[in-house]
Amino acid sequence: MTGNRSPGRQISLLIVDDHRMFAEVLAMRLQRERGVGKVGSAFGLDEARVLARQQQPDVVVLDYNVDGQAGSRLIADLRELPDPPQVVMLSASEAAADIIDSLECGAAAWVVKGSQVDELMSAVDVVLQGGTYLHPTTVRSVIDALLERGGARRAPTFVDDLSVRQEEVLRCLVAGLNRAEIARRLFISPNTVRTHVQHLLQAAGEHSTLALVARARQTGVRGIDDQAAPGRPLGRPLGRPLGRPSSP
Repeated sequence: MTGNRSPGRQISLLIVDDHRMFAEVLAMRLQRERGVGKVGSAFGLDEARVLARQQQPDVVVLDYNVDGQAGSRLIADLRELPDPPQVVMLSASEAAADIIDSLECGAAAWVVKGSQVDELMSAVDVVLQGGTYLHPTTVRSVIDALLERGGARRAPTFVDDLSVRQEEVLRCLVAGLNRAEIARRLFISPNTVRTHVQHLLQAAGEHSTLALVARARQTGVRGIDDQAAPGRPLGRPLGRPLGRPSSP
């Protein structure tokens, strides 16, 4: 999913939720946000498929549970569109299994229902820049679950094959830097950062930045500012969640 847009162009959103009043109220609220253009609402997965093809939104804000079905089932259909939208999951659940399922299907963000609109818009902004956003309270449990699940498939060799620059980008990701911060830190363009991240995802066999960071930490990679003792692996826990922090 690209999610790219021209500077200055208003973004379009599609809200998918089986609670009609919630979706309509949220759509009206988001419509008032600066930089937001058309905001559509769909009240089931079938209707969402139709509207996504008609409206071609930049971002789909999707509930994880829609009419008893996993909303993540819609993501595969969205990825078949000529210009696939980014997907932000908006759910009352904070279960790591639900979040990981969505990320593996192709979602780029998870926001907990009841969060401020500012946080939802922060997630939208992050995914449109090619990043991954998780609600802060979910990050620890998701990373722990990924590490535990990955224990049976430890494969540190992907790090050994990286170029020096790719390893620098990876260490920046582990330190919690977003793509704009990495570009400034390494004196390279955001497009170059995006290219390196895509290569890292492919090399690691992962589909999300969060899973890549968990895999890197599992292999002992440290954050860019950490000083490792001689002969010790380069790695440290994340200093902060991926993506921008929520507004107070």
